[in-house]
Amino acid sequence: MKKAAAILGTVGLATLGLSPVIGSASTMTGAVRYHQAHGSTTIKQNYRQFQLTNHQPNSDYPHIKVTSWKHAQLKAGSKVKIDLMADQGTPYNWYRIQTTTNHATHRYWVYGQALRGK
Repeated sequence: MKKAAAILGTVGLATLGLSPVIGSASTMTGAVRYHQAHGSTTIKQNYRQFQLTNHQPNSDYPHIKVTSWKHAQLKAGSKVKIDLMADQGTPYNWYRIQTTTNHATHRYWVYGQALRGK
């Protein structure tokens, strides 16, 4: 738990609350571990360097789809909620962000470098 908080502090998302691991793609070193997270942040200016996906890209899920930022109606400065985090022991983590448009909730996975702490 302390390691995850230290990693989040490096990314600038220290305002997130983390809970214990809720799932894992594998038990091997470097496996994807998922944590519940609660918080909000904004999209950084460099967001176009990263993709929005329907599942964490390094997971075992076989059909990962990429969504464009334009289709998701997200741009630099857009506010998003974070509800899940995935880590593999790398300096940056993946976050599942949540947007609400037209009374519908959409969730996407994005690399932590595309997000700014609040």
